[in-house]
Amino acid sequence: MSVVVLGASGQLARHLLRVLPEADCWGRAHVDAGDAAALTAALLDARPAAIVMAAAYTAVDRAEEEREAAWRLNAEAPATAARVAAALDVPLLHVSSDYVFDGESDQPYGVNAPTRPLSVYGASKLAGELAVRTLCPRHWILRTSWVFSEHGANFVKTVLRLASGPGPLRIVADQWGTPTYAGHLAGLVAAMNVTADTAKLPYGTYHFTSGPSVSWHRFAERIVEEATKMGMIPAGVRVEPISTAAYPTAARRPARSVLAPSPEIAALGLDDFDWRLGLRTVLAALAT
Repeated sequence: MSVVVLGASGQLARHLLRVLPEADCWGRAHVDAGDAAALTAALLDARPAAIVMAAAYTAVDRAEEEREAAWRLNAEAPATAARVAAALDVPLLHVSSDYVFDGESDQPYGVNAPTRPLSVYGASKLAGELAVRTLCPRHWILRTSWVFSEHGANFVKTVLRLASGPGPLRIVADQWGTPTYAGHLAGLVAAMNVTADTAKLPYGTYHFTSGPSVSWHRFAERIVEEATKMGMIPAGVRVEPISTAAYPTAARRPARSVLAPSPEIAALGLDDFDWRLGLRTVLAALAT
């Protein structure tokens, strides 16, 4: 038996392929995770040693209109995976989001902080968490934030694209969080040894982030600084701060969704997972 990773085309799964070479990564070509009957049948047939739920609907603004699609993938699919994991008596690792919080606290959110999502996306991710906790005794929920990678669509690639065009970048400066490199998140999953009876982390909910919190504006500044040094974009690109009010979006976003890193993860003694190191890795990969 091997680990089944759902969400093969996502940022996390692409990195898990490197660190868990024995894993089977399933995308829509294998099974539609939003189809409960098909997913149940496929997982029961595969009988994996563990399931990693990395599939998600991540288009935060579009989710306000495509509520059913977001709910199907972010809430119903984890519920299906949880039922199957419980039936097979195998562990389930589910990846969740900082958007389950409202961002009104001036302190980082611990794992037991009250949740209050502001958007359809956040509400659907919270529903997925609740389903996993309710239906699967052997589970881990990893909340993370602002994931970026050399793979897929993400903020780093958006900034690089905009920085190559005319005019300054205008980036929101009053929303704070912690960028997280998908490669670091995959490293944690590998270190957890999710298929072993003696897994490195007890079952439960954890927060994983990669380094200091920043605003979207400061994150963009750092991307531009590093990319300029590497000759990826022209010198002199300006990054101007703007308010959330000046950049209206369909979905409300938390103003300060900073997650307090779980000490249990730090106690594993893994490498220094700092998003600034991850950013350099991503830019080096994109430069080639």
